[in-house]
Amino acid sequence: MFAALLLCSTWAGAAYHVAGQIGAGQIGRVSQLAIGADDTLCVLESNGKVTFFNPDGSLASTLETGMANTDAIAVDAQGNIHIFSTLTKTKKVKVGARMRKVQLPVGVQCGIFDRSGKKIKTMDLKNLKSAKAARIVGDKLIVADLTQRSLIFMDAETGKETHRIKKGLRLCCGIFDFCEAPNNTIAVSNLGAFKLQQFDLDGKLLLEFGKRGRGIDDFHGCCNPVSAAYLPDGSILTVEKDSTRIKIYDASGKNATPIEGIEELVKGCAFIPVAVDSKGNIYLAANKGYIVKCEP
Repeated sequence: MFAALLLCSTWAGAAYHVAGQIGAGQIGRVSQLAIGADDTLCVLESNGKVTFFNPDGSLASTLETGMANTDAIAVDAQGNIHIFSTLTKTKKVKVGARMRKVQLPVGVQCGIFDRSGKKIKTMDLKNLKSAKAARIVGDKLIVADLTQRSLIFMDAETGKETHRIKKGLRLCCGIFDFCEAPNNTIAVSNLGAFKLQQFDLDGKLLLEFGKRGRGIDDFHGCCNPVSAAYLPDGSILTVEKDSTRIKIYDASGKNATPIEGIEELVKGCAFIPVAVDSKGNIYLAANKGYIVKCEP
């Protein structure tokens, strides 16, 4: 059954095959993925639960953080887990002829846990309104703030903002994701612009590729890619939704090769989290209660 789910193709001579499902019956709706210490897969749910899987797909442990509205997770060089909770306040707004209560994002709290699940500390990130994705790269903590429509760079120890990227970001469908890229850089899935854009840690644009279209090198649909990741050889994995399409580009963003035979991982305009470990294993979160894994 699963062999029909995802058939991996080749790029630059590296063939992929499907290893199976991970987490069926053990996880709910996934908000983000990360790779932890020793290539442990960290699966974050929006209710604050983190489930850890060993590289062989077996359950390692779970962590109930006690946090809510958790859409972002990051792992530092020591293997500590950073969980980001978007704080909200209730406000009454007029919708048509009726007054309704809505939850407005007002800030972000970061809970930091060690590899055993013990809480180390809590940071209040007052310069943020919301957190959709986060990464720790070098000495920088970087957070995608959908409410402010900005990628915000901070000192990883203090949370003090150093700068932000806002200009040129075209976000839609409530999706805002980025990934770590080679040589202390990051790459933003600028889905409304139909581009993947690589920046250094000072916010300088280094590389961008993509345009809207139907060709294999293009990004299709209303807005794509929704997520991306770099493989160990420097090639670039991109993820498109509606319909699901996974492709691998060379390091310059050219010569895309699709991964054939993939089912619809989500319905409609929804986020598809992705992570790649040090051995090049690809993990894709299907909003159906499991993770799809491809091995090189």
